[in-house]
Amino acid sequence: MSSDANSATGGSTNSNNNNNNVDIFETRCQSQFLQSKIGTTYESIRNSFREAVEKRNSSKIQTCLQNLTYYKIEKDLLDSLLSVVSITDDKKVLRLAYYFLVELSQYKNQINSSADIKNITTIFSKEMTNKDISRKVVSLKTTAILAPNDPLVDANMLEVISGILRKAGEDPDKTQKKKGFFSKPSDLGRERALLQYACFVACRNRFKNNPSLFIPIVEGIKCADPVGARHAVALTYDYAHENLSTVTDTTKRFLPLLKANKGKEAVSLTDPFARRSFISLCGYIALTGTNQAQTKDFFQNICQSVMDNHLSVSMWAITTLCKFTWKTLESSIIESIIIDNDTPNHYDTLPNQTALIAGICNKLKLGFNIHGDRSTQQSFPYINMSCKLISALSRSYVKHSYPTTTTSGDGGNAPAVGNWQEQEKSVTGSINHPFSVLTSFVMSQLPSPSISIRIQALRALIWLCPSTLCPASRVFQDTFRAQLRDSTHPPHLLKELYVELYRRVIATPVLSPMVLSLIYDWIDIVPHKVDTSLVAMIWKTIIHFGREGRERVLQSIFNILDRSIHPDFRVVSMEIQKDIVQFLGDHANTITYETVASTTPSKPLNAIILRLEQYATFQPWQIRMTSIDSLAKIAFLSSTRVKIHIYNFLTTVPNDSHGWTSVKSNNSIIISILDQLLTLRGKWLPLLTQLSGTQKTELVQDHKKLTTQVGMFIDNASLIDYLPLGIETKALVK
Repeated sequence: MSSDANSATGGSTNSNNNNNNVDIFETRCQSQFLQSKIGTTYESIRNSFREAVEKRNSSKIQTCLQNLTYYKIEKDLLDSLLSVVSITDDKKVLRLAYYFLVELSQYKNQINSSADIKNITTIFSKEMTNKDISRKVVSLKTTAILAPNDPLVDANMLEVISGILRKAGEDPDKTQKKKGFFSKPSDLGRERALLQYACFVACRNRFKNNPSLFIPIVEGIKCADPVGARHAVALTYDYAHENLSTVTDTTKRFLPLLKANKGKEAVSLTDPFARRSFISLCGYIALTGTNQAQTKDFFQNICQSVMDNHLSVSMWAITTLCKFTWKTLESSIIESIIIDNDTPNHYDTLPNQTALIAGICNKLKLGFNIHGDRSTQQSFPYINMSCKLISALSRSYVKHSYPTTTTSGDGGNAPAVGNWQEQEKSVTGSINHPFSVLTSFVMSQLPSPSISIRIQALRALIWLCPSTLCPASRVFQDTFRAQLRDSTHPPHLLKELYVELYRRVIATPVLSPMVLSLIYDWIDIVPHKVDTSLVAMIWKTIIHFGREGRERVLQSIFNILDRSIHPDFRVVSMEIQKDIVQFLGDHANTITYETVASTTPSKPLNAIILRLEQYATFQPWQIRMTSIDSLAKIAFLSSTRVKIHIYNFLTTVPNDSHGWTSVKSNNSIIISILDQLLTLRGKWLPLLTQLSGTQKTELVQDHKKLTTQVGMFIDNASLIDYLPLGIETKALVK
């Protein structure tokens, strides 16, 4: 016990003096169990390590460093660790020393002593003259993250990095024969590639977007080391955000799939991650560049990358293409690529051409077929990605092909929301969906044991559905309905399904009847898995699709309220009914076009009021409370005739049911507000033609008072143009 206590507190005095709020166990202990096994404290190991460094005892240095791995070291060991690097050639000791130097990089901002900075610079310069290439590599990478932002260190490192990168074409030092301890280079060219790789890593950690290194870094895309090329491409991508035109001009000659570069400077990137980064670079240039002739070449390079022999690279290319418009993708073509698994060649093409969409479909089929075993719970990444890409591409196609108007709030094209029957006739090519060949592949994933794959498959199917109510779309509707009966589907999976249906109905309002039918099924089949807030959001969206949308929403709501309820779902169905009653109160006036200026209540509004009055009389007190609130909202926003009717009902509503005590208080407040509305309206309307200044002030005060009281029941956003005393008062109170 005492040993553990000592190990937790030993050597912490200086740290606590600097910061009393430091958690000792957080800063000191890496593993108390392992510390108890070595039977020594941090302070004793630190002292032994310093003593061993002074005496240059290599074996004891190694033992101390190994014991220090059980602790979180502090900045005061910096000098000792740098000394170890300078005095030893033992590869195990050097590994440990550099490991701890990387750990000390967290104190980078605290290294401000000129002696420490000079020491770091001296050791770095010494390491860069060592004949062992691997020591140079690790020193470059470590110093880049360890050394503070000091002009002396930066200048020294920039000189070294620039010298290495600019000598990329020169012969390496032929006198170097010693193998490194971090790698086993097979030849001297490999050693040069390792140095270039280390420079690129150091630049990513320390010298991003440095103008003096721009040219050598862009040229580094041709680095012989595949990982080095990966870092060079990533750095070039960063440079593109600073100087797009220069990067475009420089990298165009490297495009591996551009015919003009064949046999010249075209780069064959053997590392899949490097190719993916290069595709991202091409995508950024193609999307943001202004020179169409050049951006076209970069876009074509992305298209050709769809045929890459590495599936992850193909998927990355397709993901990048999702950022372009459907019109651009639809008209693009690609050429077949010669595939050589032994020596990958990514720019030799065959003369036969194919449509880009067809090539994408073939790759996505491969993504579904790459995994044969469906018996495990594993989420297969390529299947998951294929479903996501089908969803994204189909969404782009649907939004492009669906008839639009030009009245959207953002100035772009908005989906047409006029006569749905006419729209069904005008939607061309909807049944011949370009990705319909993938429908069977997506549907085969619905029984998958992975929930994430099922979710992605359902999302993809929603966008594969034709943009018209036809037999083909009804097949999709039956598929979605069947998912509601699957007891293995958790509630969040069904919520994801209806969120995507919400997005689809925004893009293609003509599918509103199908979505409304599926909402009815959701509430009827699995009410305990229903998210009523999402249902209300979908209804609210369809309401704004015009008169037909409002009529269909109201009819769907009435159908839901009139359905028979299974006894097992009585309680949850009552909660859903309460939410629907609240929705009717919030949107009844919008659905029925009823305003304070209306002369005669519409039949739909009468139907809503009659239902709410029925619920306010015969339902349990929770439903009664919500129904009365909904009637109040309708009365506040409707004409005087509706106000009088609802006022009379609320004053005569039966009060002998269970729970009336809870309803009575709320009902009294509503009756009081309606009484004021009717009384003040009768007072002011005859006087509006000849009001004195005092009377106008009193009218404004009455208007504000009533608006405040009504605001307790109605969202303030709905009261911006609210005129409780009638439309006639608008000129006086606004």
